[in-house]
Amino acid sequence: MTLKANRERGSSHRPHKSWPLILAGTAALALAMGIGRFAYTPILPFMISEVGFGATEGGLIASWNFIGYCIGSLIPILPFFKGRLKTWFFGAVAASIFTTGCMGLVQDLNWFSLIRFTSGIASAFTLIFGTSLILPSIQALGKITISTSHFTGVGLGMVLSAIVVSVMGAFNFSWYELWYGVALLALLLAIPVIVLTPNEMPREKSKNKTEKSNFEFGFITITLAYGLFGFGYVILGTFISTMARSTPELVPTEPYVWLMVGLCGIPTVMFWPWLGQRISNDFALMIACAVEAIGIYVAVVVPGQTGITIAASLLGATFMGITALALLEGQARFDGTVITSTAVLTSAFGVGQMVGPYFAGLVIDKTGSFATAMIVSSGALMVAALLMLNPQRLAKFRN
Repeated sequence: MTLKANRERGSSHRPHKSWPLILAGTAALALAMGIGRFAYTPILPFMISEVGFGATEGGLIASWNFIGYCIGSLIPILPFFKGRLKTWFFGAVAASIFTTGCMGLVQDLNWFSLIRFTSGIASAFTLIFGTSLILPSIQALGKITISTSHFTGVGLGMVLSAIVVSVMGAFNFSWYELWYGVALLALLLAIPVIVLTPNEMPREKSKNKTEKSNFEFGFITITLAYGLFGFGYVILGTFISTMARSTPELVPTEPYVWLMVGLCGIPTVMFWPWLGQRISNDFALMIACAVEAIGIYVAVVVPGQTGITIAASLLGATFMGITALALLEGQARFDGTVITSTAVLTSAFGVGQMVGPYFAGLVIDKTGSFATAMIVSSGALMVAALLMLNPQRLAKFRN
């Protein structure tokens, strides 16, 4: 085959350059995850003070979002969605924007829970369908190092929503107006998603995946680890702004503590896959989980603004990178399609996130302190760090 023919053959599979793909994925995760899911964290303190909720109710509402996320992560496995990923992806993006705005229309706990449940399904669909559309397209361009760069959208959405909430809060807007503000922001982010999202690529079965049983066991361990990671990170991720608002010595950090989580997350999404290429993905995942565990523990043992600032920085610097890298590592250990491995891992992640906020809310209300919940969170992340290691390493060591 001639060089010209090779180029023509390659170009037929590369209708997009990498940057529009990254921009589409980044905007989608910004509106569905950074805003649709995580804008709840900076708005929660306003809801607690103005609507009259306690930490238990706040955690319960968050848990319903993660229940929806868990269920929504399993549904895409069904063959019904094959060949329709782009349609469902756009539908999920629209549903995420709609449910974000609806949070400002109700005041009843049951309605809040139902809306957040629906929002959780929409965010899972956006993540799974978006990743299944964009990740193979970027990898087909030979851009393996930046194939998870669209996960920077989570941090971008967190940063933008934190700014909107802080500015509107400073001007004494009510809690429900804050939801309208972040919903409008999400609507603007939908524009590049609609314009730049690629079509679904044909699926090709990998020829390199052998030793099925080893991959299956390794996939089980990373799935368990990912679930524990979801449980561990989400406790601080849900209550960090509430902790800042309700603890007198931490009040000055409330306007920027969630912003710091997002800012630290944006550059590190690409750092962890880069490190994984040099020391292996499973070692990088182990290190990232351990660093996050230490950061959360610091929030307990280091008093005042220093502790919560370190915790926010390390949480942001790790949790989005772990999400991106775990999906890559899970894909490598799984003998099947990207959408199936992503769905199974995301489901386990959702279970951990579902349990974490409600558990933490109960503990916080019972003890009157955030310390116990944070220590449990840190311990779960340490166990996750060990489980992230590929069990094939132990087999090689025994041999």
